[in-house]
Amino acid sequence: MRKLVLGCALLTGGIGLVAQAPTMHVSAKERAATREQAATAAKKPATPAAKIDPTKEAEIRQLMEVTGVNVLGDQLMTAGIAQFRANVLEARPDDTRAKQFADAFAVRFQKHFDPHSVMETVIPIYDKHLSSEDLRALLDYYKSPFGQRMLKVLPEVARDSQLAGLSLGQKAADEAMEDLKAEYPEFVQTQKEEEQQAAPQQ
Repeated sequence: MRKLVLGCALLTGGIGLVAQAPTMHVSAKERAATREQAATAAKKPATPAAKIDPTKEAEIRQLMEVTGVNVLGDQLMTAGIAQFRANVLEARPDDTRAKQFADAFAVRFQKHFDPHSVMETVIPIYDKHLSSEDLRALLDYYKSPFGQRMLKVLPEVARDSQLAGLSLGQKAADEAMEDLKAEYPEFVQTQKEEEQQAAPQQ
């Protein structure tokens, strides 16, 4: 149970890391609001997007290429499928149907998810929040040697920071579970008890 929870947390963190270019922090409340907006948007009929100035769109595409956002869709798909597969197989290592399910999910996910649509979906967001002056300043920055270094370093800083945070969170969770073990034995199992429960019955 603990491993599966941690695995799901790593999946969320992993996809978040892939999506950072440049790095940003999104709160749990904002993530929940985003999921709700996405669900609402999926139910609405598609409306034509507002026309973006061609010069500005070219600058947005150039910025996305410099920062690596143009391959974000492929990265999200690859990372998401790999982590999902790992979580399923770890949760049910001796179940032959688990691998079949993970393989079937990968095929269906690729059928329903167009990696190129990520870039097209993000372009109007850049247009909404960034002026042409902003885009030119960002292009100058990310094309500079220092900007190029930051593109390489910031994802590593974010990854290491998230792993450190996960480690602290796991330690706090273990200690909280230990505190509650005597009061709530039906909810708090030892590692040995979890392994015995997960072992196939003979």
